[in-house]
Amino acid sequence: MKYLDDFPARDDNHRLQEIAETAFRMSISECGYFLIQQEDRRDYGTDFQLEVINNGNMTNVRIHVQVKGTECQELCDSSVSRPVARSNLNYLLQQPCSIYVCYHIPTKCLLVRHVDDVIKEYEHQGSGWRKQKTITVNFSQLFNNDFQRRLKDRSLALAQSSRKERILFSNTPPDQISALLERAPERFIVPVGYSQAKAALDELYRSGKDQVISNSFEQFQVELSSHPKDMIPAYMAEINLGVNGVGIDEDRVREGIKEIEKVIELKCFELGSLLYSMGNGWLALKEYEKARDVYNYALVELDRPELYDLAAQCYKNMGEVMEHLSGDESVACTFYLRALELCPQLAEAHFSLAIFYRKKQDFVRALDHLDQVVFIKASNAHNISLQGWRVEALFNNGYANAAFREINSLISSVDQSSWVWPWCARQVMIFGRDTLETSKKAVNFWNLYLQEVSESVEAKQERLLCLLSVRFHGEEIDVDFESFKRQALDVIESGEVDVAFWWDRIGHWAQSDDNWAEAEASYRKAFELQPELYGYCLGTALNFLGKFEDSLPILIDQAEKHPPDAQSWFQVAVASGGLGDFPGCLFAYHKALDIDPEYDLAWFNLGGQYWNFGAEEEAIKIWKEAISRFPDHELTQKLQQQFPDFLTK
Repeated sequence: MKYLDDFPARDDNHRLQEIAETAFRMSISECGYFLIQQEDRRDYGTDFQLEVINNGNMTNVRIHVQVKGTECQELCDSSVSRPVARSNLNYLLQQPCSIYVCYHIPTKCLLVRHVDDVIKEYEHQGSGWRKQKTITVNFSQLFNNDFQRRLKDRSLALAQSSRKERILFSNTPPDQISALLERAPERFIVPVGYSQAKAALDELYRSGKDQVISNSFEQFQVELSSHPKDMIPAYMAEINLGVNGVGIDEDRVREGIKEIEKVIELKCFELGSLLYSMGNGWLALKEYEKARDVYNYALVELDRPELYDLAAQCYKNMGEVMEHLSGDESVACTFYLRALELCPQLAEAHFSLAIFYRKKQDFVRALDHLDQVVFIKASNAHNISLQGWRVEALFNNGYANAAFREINSLISSVDQSSWVWPWCARQVMIFGRDTLETSKKAVNFWNLYLQEVSESVEAKQERLLCLLSVRFHGEEIDVDFESFKRQALDVIESGEVDVAFWWDRIGHWAQSDDNWAEAEASYRKAFELQPELYGYCLGTALNFLGKFEDSLPILIDQAEKHPPDAQSWFQVAVASGGLGDFPGCLFAYHKALDIDPEYDLAWFNLGGQYWNFGAEEEAIKIWKEAISRFPDHELTQKLQQQFPDFLTK
């Protein structure tokens, strides 16, 4: 019955797997950075799930592990290879920081390979491997305490970065997501390994990606922890952010200053450059006295022609420090000018001088320096800020067309900077109605603005005022009186405006259409609300409608009290003449001319009143005076044609 003793033979792979897994468990237990939370026996690709332990706390940060065992001989380079299914690689790639671990039984060594490294190796070989059923994983790195510590730190850093990003987006309202996407810096996953991480950091710093470096700081720290001096660019990126007014991690900056001090002690780098960087650190921390002292030391070391560019940067930053310490902008200005003596194209110094002159309201010099600012490697925020200052300087120098072109470019960046719309709106409010051309461009601006901020009553008012300006310049526009009135009433109904003012504006539009009945009705509403301000317009409308009895008391009150002016007395004269009050009419015209001797219509009308009353000699005298004052006036030509004999005597 020996046939009954034929049992299944034990697969040697199972024996090797058990040995490998036992060694793996012991290593995890000895190092204490992870807890084995799950052993997967479904054989899809993950043998163990590790949970990161941080300062004795469980973190729910998981690492997926595939464990292999082998008795094969080492290769000539002391590495070990094991075949795995390509689908297994794909499976592990679904989770960050996944690893292969191999126990080499002859040497009793646990070896490890990052899954990301495996796919990178194959991708560098071309695309043929994508059709393979199996691939080979090469192992050479020990799965020891040092590796496990860095694996823990790396996985924690990645998890915290991902968590921060998820929270940021989940707490952002839908209507602000687009803006957030524009502002958010690129997400960067630091490659595994010292040399690759160092190369990535150096390139990011050289390209001015300070915010990206800051966001990935912990990841860089994990990979470069064994070479602290290679983290200097990461510390410098944080310092740069602080110098440029961006929020920083102050502990990182202080640690960066300490690291720079250590490098200074090595005496293998340019001392002036290191001191300049240290001074920037104190400037970022707003510890101005320390920054000043270090900058002074740096400037001595940088006083060589080959270092003048860096010295110029140092003088520029010293200017900022001295302004804070002295409270005197002029002191800062001397340092900015010294920086430009050493490096005439230094953008930061030109920018600082532009802001200095802007504060002095010297917009000619401000614009001159802004025009010389070229931020090549600066962030978008720097260039957007530059455009904002240029808009103001261009307007103040009378270059409205250029200012509007700058605005049109600037508003394409509104998603990146929340200040863009309100800043541009403020400038257009100040300068948007200076001329016909600016008014037309301002209307286009407000149309765009109201697409973004549709309920802004202030913007609606400004748009309507610009339309009025275009209308009063005699330009035809595609808005008629009824449309304007409807929009103005919408503004009035908001309850946030000067109601009398807007009824007066409605009246003026009607008046420009010679619609005096509508003008009177609108002016009357304004007059009823504020009679001292809006009596003149109502009185004028009543005069044009021939309602002189109604207009005269209103106009006399205006002429005598609110305040007395030539225009009001002129309309009093018109009303008095309409009522047949010749003495009152003459008196009012003379009052108008006493106030404004260059009031052309008052001269011509006064002569006309004397003529109509029969005082021809006085009329001719007045008209001659008018003709001498206004030789090119159309009424001069008319008089000369009608009364050639009288006027030539």
